[in-house]
Amino acid sequence: MYSKSSVEEVEEFKQLVSNSSRILITTHVSPDPDAVASVLLSATTLTLNYPDKQVIASSEDQPEGLDFLEGYNQLKVGSLANMLQDGKPDLIIIVDAMNLERCTRQSVDQAKAYVKNSGAKLAMIDHHEKEQIEPADLYINNGSPAVAMDLYELFFDQLKLQQPNGAGNTTMLGIYSDSGGFIYPSKRQLEMFQLVAKLVDGGVNLEELSNKLNRYSQDHIKVIGELATNITHEQAYSYSYISDTFEREWVQKGKSSAALHKGCSFFVNRYIRNVEDRKWGFIVYKDAVEGENIYSLSIRSLNGVRDVSKIAAKFDGGGHKAAAGARVQANSLKEAINKIKSVIAV
Repeated sequence: MYSKSSVEEVEEFKQLVSNSSRILITTHVSPDPDAVASVLLSATTLTLNYPDKQVIASSEDQPEGLDFLEGYNQLKVGSLANMLQDGKPDLIIIVDAMNLERCTRQSVDQAKAYVKNSGAKLAMIDHHEKEQIEPADLYINNGSPAVAMDLYELFFDQLKLQQPNGAGNTTMLGIYSDSGGFIYPSKRQLEMFQLVAKLVDGGVNLEELSNKLNRYSQDHIKVIGELATNITHEQAYSYSYISDTFEREWVQKGKSSAALHKGCSFFVNRYIRNVEDRKWGFIVYKDAVEGENIYSLSIRSLNGVRDVSKIAAKFDGGGHKAAAGARVQANSLKEAINKIKSVIAV
């Protein structure tokens, strides 16, 4: 049975923060809105309540379309290894991820070495399936619809910390986005609706927040169009892809990886599990920021239809039973698709 963080977990988190002087907060690569909201909610809250501590909010990727969130301009973008070496944190807080591998593409060995050799403490607050968990001083997973929900409960309900400006909007954005607009089943769904009601009562404008989150640029539309053109159907599922030619021209034109990611996110979250009678599917595309011969895989399913986290795990990825992702190493798009299909068939 899932519930709020235990008394012991809350006290351990409080002690880790109290005993630190420099805190680095980070999340997984290609961060989704809940990941960004969780980083910013943590950073703004700890900065306000612990003014004697240096708090750094970081991400390896620049999020797109979330600059309206409080604290966004304080987000530092760069490799995790550089953030650790420059900031020299004695406490690292990872949100919306369960290991260092998910938080960096190229520098995981350096990140692990820093944690081991510096004596820095590691705390993780996550809500994905409990697989491939990094050894840490504290690991919290309440099975909530969004990590932003866990952080709100931890900071304001349990630790009774002062809320920074925009805390309600940031929390709501994380919950709204990661719950699919409150529709995905969860073992803490009732508590989610209770918190949503509390946030709305406190002045959060959900319609305005949804509008800001779901704005489409021309680049997003082009990506969605490419995926719609390439959609293919198997008996039980659908899949689509960004062609290597499209991706290569995208890079040559100087278009951002963030826009490509967001267009793909719009498509996979809204369409891939809703095509005729097919209730799950995936998209795959080459991602320049991931390195040579690496394809990004995003899988979605209606709950109870297919546990897609197990498919992602075959490629050392992870996520939820109904939403997961991974990186697939392949020399071509065709090879990547064939690898994914072979795992699905098992």
